Amino acid sequence: MDFVIKESFIQGKSSIDACEDGWIVTADYVAVVDGATSKSNFEIEGSTPGRKAMEIILEEISKLSPGLSVFDAITFINEGIIRYYKMHHILDEVSRFPEMRLTASAAVYCHSRNEVWLIGDCQCRIGEICFQNNKKVDRVLSEMRALVLYSALQKGFSIKSLRKNDIGRHFIYPMLKQQYVWQNNLNSHSEYCYTVLDGFPVDPSQVHIIPVDSHSVVLATDGYFDLFGTLRETECVLLNQIENDPLCIGMGYNNVNMSTKGVIPGNYSFDDRTYVRICRL
Repeated sequence: MDFVIKESFIQGKSSIDACEDGWIVTADYVAVVDGATSKSNFEIEGSTPGRKAMEIILEEISKLSPGLSVFDAITFINEGIIRYYKMHHILDEVSRFPEMRLTASAAVYCHSRNEVWLIGDCQCRIGEICFQNNKKVDRVLSEMRALVLYSALQKGFSIKSLRKNDIGRHFIYPMLKQQYVWQNNLNSHSEYCYTVLDGFPVDPSQVHIIPVDSHSVVLATDGYFDLFGTLRETECVLLNQIENDPLCIGMGYNNVNMSTKGVIPGNYSFDDRTYVRICRL
């Protein structure tokens, strides 16, 4: 192994037991995986679809042969998810209803190919340059939520009351439940289509393959608005953002830290988060 893990951190937004993030390191791969937040009450084997997706994908990554192309790796991972659907007799259902699928995003470092792969909305930092793969549908819904909450603040609602009763989240929730129509949708060329790992074919043009030309590589889920070269700095900036804008509507940050959800009272953050820093030797 010609790389080492210099730092790693994982934190659920409410607790580690409920965390839908995970990460893994093998002889040739390092990956962070972010299970998608469920928009329904569907559970399987006592887990949310997001957590189960994360667990299956980490297991499949542990079996990957060294040096695979990103698309061979995606095919291998998706085959594992399909086997799970078949084993639990839900393949027909998830084919018809994408909202039931085991869905996750991933950022994968392949050492032998000197590449980072962004599949879905995870992110990375290579040297001094950050790369994100955000969904347009999330940007649009985040702005809609922010508009509702900013309007409420103008009417005299307090941040405290809106954290307890996020009327912006309630407003966009029907669209959050309907966004699955765009998930791995190969029949449309709409800018709202997005790619994830859910067992079904992906649009190759939406998978980001980034050459690695630095000794330092950071992989992270989208629980961070900004990525820095150390965990300490990344965490400090996030905690400062949360303190100043717990609703996550871009207050004071030029809309940088805008999300489809805020920090619920009692939670650690607006989302689960994982940070892994790799040093290439």
